[in-house]
Amino acid sequence: MANLIRSIKKLRWKADCIRLRLAPSTTTFTVIVVDQPLKYFAIKHCKRRGQEMPSLKKTCSQLLHDKIYYKNILHDPNFDLSKVDQGMADRFESRGADHLPRIITAYNNAKEKQAGMSSAYQVGNEWLPIFNKYLYEVAEVLKQADQQKLADIYNNFMRDDCSIGLHGLSFSMKRDFFSGKISKYNKRKFMCDIIHRMQMWKQIYGTKIALEELESPNLGNPYGIVLDGLFIRTGSFYNHHYSQHIGRLLRRNSTARKTVLEIGAGYGGMAYYLCRDVDNLTYVALDLPENMALTAYYLMTAFPDKKVFLHGEQEIDESTLKKFDIVLISNTDIEKLPSNFFNVTFNSYSLAEMSQETINLYIQQIMRVCNQYFLHVNHNKNSETIADHFGIDESRFNLLYQTPALWNFGRNIHMDEYEYLYQKIPT
Repeated sequence: MANLIRSIKKLRWKADCIRLRLAPSTTTFTVIVVDQPLKYFAIKHCKRRGQEMPSLKKTCSQLLHDKIYYKNILHDPNFDLSKVDQGMADRFESRGADHLPRIITAYNNAKEKQAGMSSAYQVGNEWLPIFNKYLYEVAEVLKQADQQKLADIYNNFMRDDCSIGLHGLSFSMKRDFFSGKISKYNKRKFMCDIIHRMQMWKQIYGTKIALEELESPNLGNPYGIVLDGLFIRTGSFYNHHYSQHIGRLLRRNSTARKTVLEIGAGYGGMAYYLCRDVDNLTYVALDLPENMALTAYYLMTAFPDKKVFLHGEQEIDESTLKKFDIVLISNTDIEKLPSNFFNVTFNSYSLAEMSQETINLYIQQIMRVCNQYFLHVNHNKNSETIADHFGIDESRFNLLYQTPALWNFGRNIHMDEYEYLYQKIPT
């Protein structure tokens, strides 16, 4: 306890810090730290308009975490705020234009089919406000089949609204990181997050995997961090780890052709490492049409020599799927996937962001198409339906483990993500 108090005093933790971060206010706060790490009570004049005590306490707790965790990160040899400017430097390249006609056709076929489907297949729940605010432009460009505008968006997708929520930065990423000036506070937050992820990755893999294995194509004007002269795209530690995890699960299977289904592939970050490192693989990604189109751009441009099947180009059956390296289809086709076909089914975050109706649909289909492992990382507290309540049938799938997924702890003490691994029970 005494050490914690000394740390706070050394960091000059004062009421002014809290007032500055919360908003312009004349209210004074007193912070009392109790004998538990990172716990506190905020008392005395808690009158900030529109903010109830639990919200105020959560804000103060996060600030206290930032201060103490920032101090610990300072000891890492890679901590250098100038690396943030270096990592955010412009890396724009014009690539992948030859794939756009196929992507546009697949997208519009998927949207036409989606229009006649039930609400379970529509944009909804937590994704709906994101879609309405940030994805409207790219959806219109795809609908109008404007290849030049689409190329401009996709060549810059890591810094464009079309990828909001898919790679780590907050919804205010343009203002905070790409407006020309990055505040010291945002630099510290970014460094704490990325160094925490690097430290986790190194604790898991040590010297078994070289840092060079994290390199990825310069697509979408990426941002990240430069370590030992290598540019590492943001999210790479997380994506590479789960590609390795899936790879280990695949090695337990004796079939010659490996099969993986990812529900919600983001922009294809995890899929890049998986498709790069696993031979004789059929990787299938299933997503909303807008995200499916972005994944198609990234993976088709990253792997010009791989055989790729886009939505609507082929009939979906077992023999057809095995002919392709990468299959990218709309969520509307999940019921067409063959039963007991996939060695591993993977989901990262998006299930807990769906409506209960959509979760029920996906879980039933996952249990049908998966023949071995279902691996997922999802929220277990701060979502409408928490991961513990997804409704996995215990008579069909055995929960091998449930463990905290601490990848986001460097930026959010209140992270609630857990990793689950299920194995299908033989019948």
